[in-house]
Amino acid sequence: MKKCSILLFFVLSFFSSVLSAKNDDNVVYIFGVSFSHNDKIVYFTEIQAIDGIKLEKGAILPDRQHYSYELKDYMNFTEGKPGRTSAIYFAKTRKKLEKTEAKIKKKILHKDNRTVRYLGDKFHFTKP
Repeated sequence: MKKCSILLFFVLSFFSSVLSAKNDDNVVYIFGVSFSHNDKIVYFTEIQAIDGIKLEKGAILPDRQHYSYELKDYMNFTEGKPGRTSAIYFAKTRKKLEKTEAKIKKKILHKDNRTVRYLGDKFHFTKP
């Protein structure tokens, strides 16, 4: 009986690790940027993990325009900053997206002489 329970333990732990690995395949990390040519402040969202998304062929984020419009509407109606352009960036790993964010911030701060502000916990992307 002891061997059976040990074997059952290993089988269940194996399947739980397989299922958690499959769930990680459906996680996409995303952040957004909102800017205007008339304003020196560029707003960044925090990097957020969105679960249950499977990238399309060619590593394309499905419904990507939804996330961009979601940020644009938030800036327009909630923050009272109309006429801003919104862009989103995504990656399968948080580390890769952090590198992208650092490059964009460096370019904005150095080349364009703008100020970066984070929206913090006020804004969250929602899966369509």
